[in-house]
Amino acid sequence: MIPFSIASPSRLEFGPGKLALVPSIVKTLTPSGLVLVLSDKGVSQTGTPSKVVEALGSVGYTVSLVDSVPPEPSIHDLDRVAAGLKGSAAAIVAIGGGSVMDAAKILAVLAGKGWSTAELAERGVPGRGIPTVMIPTTAGTGSESTPNAIVLFPEKNLKVGIVSPYFMPDRVVLDPELILGLPPKLTASTGVDAFCHLLECFISKKANPMSDMMAREGMRLLLPALPLAYKNGSDIEARSATLLAAYYGGACIASSGTTAIHALSYPLGGTYRVPHGVSNAALLVPVMSYQKKKIAPRLAEAARAIGLVGAGGGSGADEEADLLLQSLDSLVKELKIPTSLKDLGVPDGALASLTEAAYGVRRLLDNNPVDLSREDIRTIYELVK
Repeated sequence: MIPFSIASPSRLEFGPGKLALVPSIVKTLTPSGLVLVLSDKGVSQTGTPSKVVEALGSVGYTVSLVDSVPPEPSIHDLDRVAAGLKGSAAAIVAIGGGSVMDAAKILAVLAGKGWSTAELAERGVPGRGIPTVMIPTTAGTGSESTPNAIVLFPEKNLKVGIVSPYFMPDRVVLDPELILGLPPKLTASTGVDAFCHLLECFISKKANPMSDMMAREGMRLLLPALPLAYKNGSDIEARSATLLAAYYGGACIASSGTTAIHALSYPLGGTYRVPHGVSNAALLVPVMSYQKKKIAPRLAEAARAIGLVGAGGGSGADEEADLLLQSLDSLVKELKIPTSLKDLGVPDGALASLTEAAYGVRRLLDNNPVDLSREDIRTIYELVK
């Protein structure tokens, strides 16, 4: 049996209407004090953060709403928010997508420390911060179940993952009612991001019985549900399936870890501000196809878990792997996600710098089942057309 370790939030609430439990959940973490409700402008316009602020205020908390987290925030964005906290918050309730939840992890540790985000990345996370409650409003990043926080370092033109067990959220609320209004475009990109987490963790060097179990179930839930949620945003069953699958994807990351897709994706986001889910979607099939010769058995196993072939197998691992890759290619096209570097706004002369930046993401490439050289990485980028 393969040895493994796994961390997870201490309590998860899943189901429609679970948002109403937030005040009682916060009570289990801190009986009083200032609660920071963290969000972004888009989510704030839905009224959900204001409802949470009102609910927390009604049970005696002092509440501050900060809805200024930008998409894919930089170290400087987070430092500005941290400067306003001054160590006064007793807990953070994060309501939003991956950027908001990742920001909450960092801010929870920075509160009262006097550190910058860059120092946190360089020196390591010194300990657990104030308690956090994560409430995702997209079904994609799985940040609510990971010890990872992704932040942009503008000077390096690169997104960097800060990883620490101290980042693991204390409580998670998965309420599919909160993603009913998610636009189709965002549903598509975040959903494919979640699938990348599941599949990458399934093929990674650190794959283990626990991550495999969650990856199989997450892929089985997500592949049929994502097109349904994309076409009909009010389909609560499809939304529930995508939300739970995204959580499983994050939990897989906590135990196994992503690989080459994410390594090659980070420079696209860091330099050209390509949305994370979009860049992953563009890279999904090219990265897996390039490695197919060595990972065909695992791709075939994923195809069987999803139900693309019978449990007993079909005509062989190569053919079953091809079936999975064809299904994923069709999915990305059905979701109308751009899949060429040109359509993503990446100039022709960018391959050398992209390749070098991606090759430097050793945390992920060292976890990849295939050792990719600079030449391999450049070739994969050339396939994204």
